[in-house]
Amino acid sequence: MNDSYTTAAKEGKGEYEEKKSVFYGFIKPIEEEDEALAYIQEIRDRLPNMRHTCYAYVNKGGNVVRFSDDHEPQGTAGMPILEVIRREGLTGVVIVVARYFGGILLGAGGLTRAYGKAAKLALDDSGKATFVLFNDVELYSDYSSYQKLKYELSVMGIEEIETRYEADVVSHILASDEEVELLRDKLFNMTSGKGKIEILGQKFGPEKNN
Repeated sequence: MNDSYTTAAKEGKGEYEEKKSVFYGFIKPIEEEDEALAYIQEIRDRLPNMRHTCYAYVNKGGNVVRFSDDHEPQGTAGMPILEVIRREGLTGVVIVVARYFGGILLGAGGLTRAYGKAAKLALDDSGKATFVLFNDVELYSDYSSYQKLKYELSVMGIEEIETRYEADVVSHILASDEEVELLRDKLFNMTSGKGKIEILGQKFGPEKNN
């Protein structure tokens, strides 16, 4: 498993016009193929009057890569969209470009440029985000120590995913190996050895800006 990947930061869109044909680009971060297929269908349902709805996607693991020209000349639509994904180093992403045909033929070169441009404009709108592999961690502290722990997490730039109030306060976080060891020491000191850390596994989370 790779320890990081880069994808679209959020959904985005772009629009490019060439000789009265309008190319509407859409992008969305996804994890698996079924999410990509659902998004492609969503765009088709949203824009039913488009002549072509072309796309490319790569799943988060990078082992599923698909693209479609949707009846445009072979290699003029899906591949230029996929090239944007590859050039930008993205995985876990789907880009859809729907074309409204303006009645003027663009030729292979014109189509290739237009589909690539619309895809890039959608990416520019969404921006990119890098996700890295963290430890998926639960911290157990007594109620009297929780506010101190919460403060330490804030200082370290760690956000709580979830907080559960049980016999102890359970803080669910994502943390690096170094952060886990630091928190282990802090938690031991502030709870007089009664607190504990449980590592559930590993999970991707947004890269931290240090």
